Amino acid sequence: MARNGKRWQTLAFRDKKYLTAEGKTKTTKVCGSMENLMRKLFKGAGLHNGSSHSGRRTLASWLDRKGYSLELIQLILDHKSPDMTLRYIEPYQERIETAFKSLWKGVKLPKYEGK
Repeated sequence: MARNGKRWQTLAFRDKKYLTAEGKTKTTKVCGSMENLMRKLFKGAGLHNGSSHSGRRTLASWLDRKGYSLELIQLILDHKSPDMTLRYIEPYQERIETAFKSLWKGVKLPKYEGK
């Protein structure tokens, strides 16, 4: 049950089908009324493209930027594979640049004697 204004309503669950990385169809239960409630809350806050799903993606990205392990993020999101969790984490430009620069730290370039 969920409270909607002054009345209580039953949460509605439905089957959601999706393809796994192996190409198999899986079915899971999702709470459509909870998704609708989240959308309504986001819209009320002025975030018109927000959803429960975008919140999960944001959480995964924040945890990653704070340095938490992929295994922990996977556990929090209840994903079966780390590959699925990696799809949720947004690339972090500063981290990418730092990693790229660290690759070149020990490399000594030859002197260029061009014209």
